[in-house]
Amino acid sequence: MTEMQQPARGRAAAEVFWVFLRIGSLSFGGPAATMGLVHSKVVLGLRWIDKRDFLDLTGMVSVLPGPNAVEMAMHIGQRRAGRAGFVLGGVGFILPGAFLAALLGALYLEYGTTPAATWLLYGIKPVVVAVTGWTVVRLAKTAEIRRPLRAVLMAAVALAYVLGVDEILLLAVAGVVALAARFRHTVRQNKQGALMLPLAAPIGNTDLLSLAGVFLKAGALLFGGGAVLMALLRGELVVDRGWITETELLDAIAVGQVTPGPVLNTATFLGYTLGGPLGALVVTVVVVLPSFALMVAAGPLLRFIRAHEWTRVLLDGITLGSIGVLAGVTVEFARTGIIDLLTAGLAAGAALILWRRPQSALILVAAGAAFGLLRLLAHHLM
Repeated sequence: MTEMQQPARGRAAAEVFWVFLRIGSLSFGGPAATMGLVHSKVVLGLRWIDKRDFLDLTGMVSVLPGPNAVEMAMHIGQRRAGRAGFVLGGVGFILPGAFLAALLGALYLEYGTTPAATWLLYGIKPVVVAVTGWTVVRLAKTAEIRRPLRAVLMAAVALAYVLGVDEILLLAVAGVVALAARFRHTVRQNKQGALMLPLAAPIGNTDLLSLAGVFLKAGALLFGGGAVLMALLRGELVVDRGWITETELLDAIAVGQVTPGPVLNTATFLGYTLGGPLGALVVTVVVVLPSFALMVAAGPLLRFIRAHEWTRVLLDGITLGSIGVLAGVTVEFARTGIIDLLTAGLAAGAALILWRRPQSALILVAAGAAFGLLRLLAHHLM
């Protein structure tokens, strides 16, 4: 690498860190909301990767264990700035939420409760509805949703998700349906041939080593988001070890919901309450280690998938399922976020702006947060 290339690569890595730090600071609403922000900023705004690559990445990370949004940040960071971008993309995204979760952990130890964030989410949730809604529309267009089978598959997944069907099961079914459809098409084209598929400071009795082991396991087995994380942590921390109570676990899950960034902020919060500042640091690192390891192989894996017809079809099916899940999540967001005429107006206004300026999602979420703060101030002044 020449002397001119090194500063250029360094600037690109710094840019990756700054972009994902901002996205991580405003990623309220879980991985679906984050996907919309990344699509708006990185695909439509900065154009670091194209729409097709983003669609493939969405399908791939949806079936990997670990926080999908962090994995997405690492992969895009690597595409933009190599190894430094890989690390800084993930770190930049995790940092804001982890810092806030640790701070809330300290307040929880001091006061036995966490500060309410309803006033902040009041303005953010309607904007997130608009962001995820437009992301569904644009991803569906890229995925050629006008083809009837694709449209039916995506709509069926969205409906099943809203009705409570497990997300990973839906993605698996979508992949199998896509393979079956291609198999049928191939058999019709070739009646004679056989088809060959390619092989493819501690509280209680906790200690840092045991704490790290619990959350390393959680990071390696985390499929399907917050509900799965809660089940894993309940089994390990409440039932098996008795380190925390059911109420304390629910408080930790709540922190993961009201802080920006990945739902794994819950882990940082628990790390602090069980092991102090060092516990928070250790837990935050080990819980994302499996994702870092997996994403090292993501580039070659994606190239392999694209090079073989049947793995390509399987990924297409999973990706359609992911878009369907995102549509279902948008419906859920609307149920909880649009609660009166004011929030309905916020969602409609944000949707209109995103129609004209699709890259403005980050600014709109920040504006939603500011609106929530103003509402709180007005409430206290009245």
